[in-house]
Amino acid sequence: MAGFNLSGFIASRLQFRQGKSFSSTVIRISGVSIALGVAILVISVVIQAGFRKEVNDRIFSFGGHLSIRQFSSGSLYEESPVQQQSDFIRKLRKMPEIASVQAFSYKPVLLSNEKEVAGLVLKGIDSGFNFPAFRSNFRNLPQKNFPDSGKIWVSGKLARQLSLEKGSKVVAFFLQDPPRYRKLEVESIFETAIEDVDEHIAFVSIDLIREINGWQAGTAGGFEVFVKDFQTLPSTLSEIEKIIPFDLGTEPVTQTHSQLFEWLDIIGRNVVIMFVLIAMVAGFNMAATLLIMVMERRQMIGILKALGADDSLIRGIFIRNGLKILLRGLLAGNLAGIGFAFLQWNFRLIPLNPANYYLSSVPVGWDWASILGINAGVVLISWLVILLPVKLVNRIRPAEAVRA
Repeated sequence: MAGFNLSGFIASRLQFRQGKSFSSTVIRISGVSIALGVAILVISVVIQAGFRKEVNDRIFSFGGHLSIRQFSSGSLYEESPVQQQSDFIRKLRKMPEIASVQAFSYKPVLLSNEKEVAGLVLKGIDSGFNFPAFRSNFRNLPQKNFPDSGKIWVSGKLARQLSLEKGSKVVAFFLQDPPRYRKLEVESIFETAIEDVDEHIAFVSIDLIREINGWQAGTAGGFEVFVKDFQTLPSTLSEIEKIIPFDLGTEPVTQTHSQLFEWLDIIGRNVVIMFVLIAMVAGFNMAATLLIMVMERRQMIGILKALGADDSLIRGIFIRNGLKILLRGLLAGNLAGIGFAFLQWNFRLIPLNPANYYLSSVPVGWDWASILGINAGVVLISWLVILLPVKLVNRIRPAEAVRA
């Protein structure tokens, strides 16, 4: 215990008196590099978590975590009707892993403002639509959680293309035999920033699609399922496939929007690669710094050994100084990284092009577990590296060191 206190005292005095030494400059550089690396890692993690959360929320808000439908032999959007009050739907709603089930139906259409025409797909929804999940996408909130008969929700991109605004009148032409058309009023405008949705999808009442298709009341083209925990989607999907009839198929959102999820995975892998590189650089800096400190203090080490100090006590002196440099760098890096993230979270300082990044500004997600993991990883790697240069203490002989 006495040796432990002595090494701490000498370490503090050594650090205090090295203000004009060469090692002091190296220590400052090492501390700055550690702080900069940790700040970059923290910022990368919160941005990656922000992207994943925001993009996931937008994707899930449109179509849930998986869809169940009966595909016809024709177009992807030409469906066969399924009864909403089927036994398998009641079983699904009772599953503890499932949060909600909503009916939907698709119908290709030509939408015209009497001057221009756009081809798209109408998505029919009813009162079971998960409106709270989709709510943040609206420019102006509708009166109900699904469109009334004769109303339509269009995307901002479609509204710009056809010069539409709230209250505008459009005509929907259904190309079937016989052809049909309906006059609709724009009730609300949404913007998901997901290209496939904003370019091709508009919302109407599912009753309109039933009427056009000649379906009975209480039928739908398919069902979208929200699970309580997205991480359990694979296992929940397996259970759902055991319940649904053989003529229905499932399609998880990871398959429907596979490119988006691959993009998010690439971002995650880049953060991991960045962590490995920065942790290695931090470890190298710590090793180089301690090596310089040991070589600069060879005479002091020789004197301590001549006075009877053992190698473990002397090694403790340099290890303590190394840990102080590391912890100061970690503290500064965390403050800088979290501070920047806090400013971006509140003030949206860095904008983005939604056409390329799906979002209008750099998102921030507070992934505290990953931030703690970064700090723990840097400490562990640096600790392992610190032990290498201090072993040189064992090779320094008192007579040679004092003479030098």
